[in-house]
Amino acid sequence: MSRVCDTPQRSTSKLLALVDELLLAVIDQIDFHSTLCNLAATSSRFQGLAEPYVWRTLLVTSGAHARNIAYALDSREERSSYVQELSIQYPDDRRDGIEELNHFIGLMSRLRHLTIESPCPNNSEWLGPAIYFDGSTRIDYPTLLEASVFPRPGLPSVLPMLQRLTLHGHGTDDKKFVLGRSAVMFLHPTLRHIEISCTNFDAGTTHASIPLEKKKSTPLQSLTLIECNVNVKFLDVVLSLPKALKELRIGERQYVFEGCHPSYDPETRTSHPLFLDALARQADSLERLAHNSGRLNFIVKPKTHKPTGNAKLRNLIKLEFLELGLESTLVSHLEANDCPPSLQTLKITDTAWWNQIRSPESRHPGAVLGHCSKIIQNISNTINLDIRFDDHNCEDILGVPRTSPALESIVGGPIREPLYKLASALTSRNARLRLYAFHFVDGKRFIPPYMYGEEAPYERQFYDSDDFWRVSGTNYRILDDEEYYEKVCKKDDRVFCAPCEGAGVQCKNSGDGTPCFRCEVTRIECVYVGPPEVME
Repeated sequence: MSRVCDTPQRSTSKLLALVDELLLAVIDQIDFHSTLCNLAATSSRFQGLAEPYVWRTLLVTSGAHARNIAYALDSREERSSYVQELSIQYPDDRRDGIEELNHFIGLMSRLRHLTIESPCPNNSEWLGPAIYFDGSTRIDYPTLLEASVFPRPGLPSVLPMLQRLTLHGHGTDDKKFVLGRSAVMFLHPTLRHIEISCTNFDAGTTHASIPLEKKKSTPLQSLTLIECNVNVKFLDVVLSLPKALKELRIGERQYVFEGCHPSYDPETRTSHPLFLDALARQADSLERLAHNSGRLNFIVKPKTHKPTGNAKLRNLIKLEFLELGLESTLVSHLEANDCPPSLQTLKITDTAWWNQIRSPESRHPGAVLGHCSKIIQNISNTINLDIRFDDHNCEDILGVPRTSPALESIVGGPIREPLYKLASALTSRNARLRLYAFHFVDGKRFIPPYMYGEEAPYERQFYDSDDFWRVSGTNYRILDDEEYYEKVCKKDDRVFCAPCEGAGVQCKNSGDGTPCFRCEVTRIECVYVGPPEVME
């Protein structure tokens, strides 16, 4: 809210002659908040009609803004019930005043989407030695969530319509990564989507502490964990609660800082077979699953395990999409042909591989492709394969030299052979291979979770087996397909282009007038010369 609409003014607009239903239809088409606010200020009638739209969505980015909103909500009680989406996302130097919203959030009876994003302890202002962290979240979200699940007798329900919660919150001192009392969110009667980041996903809750009637009772459909230390025992409890969870994304810590080190107890880590037992609790509904195990040197594997008889990946009978970091323990199950029969797409990512493996040969895209080939060889299912490379790793793929005269060495020569091998293996099964790379448009790299004002990377596709020989926009068939080269490029009357002739290099083209390989890669105009009858 940039202004408060409290002062209605006299209006002689003919619009006021229309019935409320028509006026509301007009107001519903207005997209700009400032326009809505101006309309509400024109008359008492328009104020009554437009204010629910003015207050429907709020983005709070400073304490001063929060104070203005708190004043406006306090001056007219019904305004709190108009709010349907609230995002509180503020930098640390603008935090004073945010806490004034605490009382009013509990009064937002129609709130459906809530985002609380406080400054991160891993940000630069707290990374120096002996710098005290004092940026704990100004919104008291643990108390708010407790009140929404366990209402106080005689008081109105708190957040009775909440459907989506995005939480990046931190406590004080040594509790800044503690989930604690906030774990009651998993018992919320209306929450369908939860995203939690930068916390220790552990509250000490056990199966014995959950009433039997709460099991398989909540409407939660998707759960996303970003840069979290995940306790598999607590995860097992959480996954016993939803009626039918459809999507689960587990991102363990790739970036480890003081105070947020993963546990060294192998019995609590997702590398333990209990992880699959936990997933099996949603085997009848889970359609999309993503998992990365986090920083490689913190991954701990158990020495022994007593199988429960349920630890099979193939038990996830509804799973259609599976995204795994190369380091995930679930990769070993795929290598053993333990694959859900319903799986349609497997996506492999190499972020942890790239960030922690020091050997250039092991983390090179060609090595990643080779590893994926072994996985595919051991899976009997017909599935499509997507591979996403880390943004650093893209340089080996997308960094195309434009002036090298040695055409055979241009662009990722080392990756093309394993790429064609993997693509051939998939296309022979009527499956598809696609390669992507993380890309930051402005070149400045951020780490997840990507906070308000930070650029989030997008996945840039640079290969699709449907266009078999094209890598990063360049068609390599004339270089890499020997049969095609023998058929097309060794004719005595083959045409050639002036730029290649002028440079004194062999002109490699298909003879159909399309740009030759050298001109296509170096992005210069390809001007053909040669036998006129060929060009005609």
